[in-house]
Amino acid sequence: MHKPNFIAAYLVDLHAKPEPLLLLLKRAPNTHLEGIWQIVTGKVEPDENVLKALKREVLEETGIEIHQAYNVNITLFYERTKDQIGYSANFFVNLDHKENITLAPKEHSEHLWCSFAKARELLAFSTQKETLLHLEEYYKDIKSNNASLLFL
Repeated sequence: MHKPNFIAAYLVDLHAKPEPLLLLLKRAPNTHLEGIWQIVTGKVEPDENVLKALKREVLEETGIEIHQAYNVNITLFYERTKDQIGYSANFFVNLDHKENITLAPKEHSEHLWCSFAKARELLAFSTQKETLLHLEEYYKDIKSNNASLLFL
């Protein structure tokens, strides 16, 4: 078994009306991948487990402390800077879109709550779009997915 070296957190307000909203973050100027829209992502440090990395990255990038998440899937992608395959554990977190978001200014310049359809237009990476489609299909009825609920 290999431990994932990245996490991705899909922060969604399932109860927003008229439809669920997803939080996207825009990469700040003068950063790696400047200007792209993405979900919360980050590296798993060598001394931490994946769930600790998830909690830390969400707090660092949004200012929000999370206590539970749903394991969604894993994705593989080519990590160009290291010329290797990246392995991401992906999670869904149900959140109120009225929560106060505090961005890490060295990483992100803007945030946006948007529909899943708009998110598919804005997201830069196909693997993130695929996971979003998976979320749309399987996680709108959160009660049916209690098997994947994780307490942090």
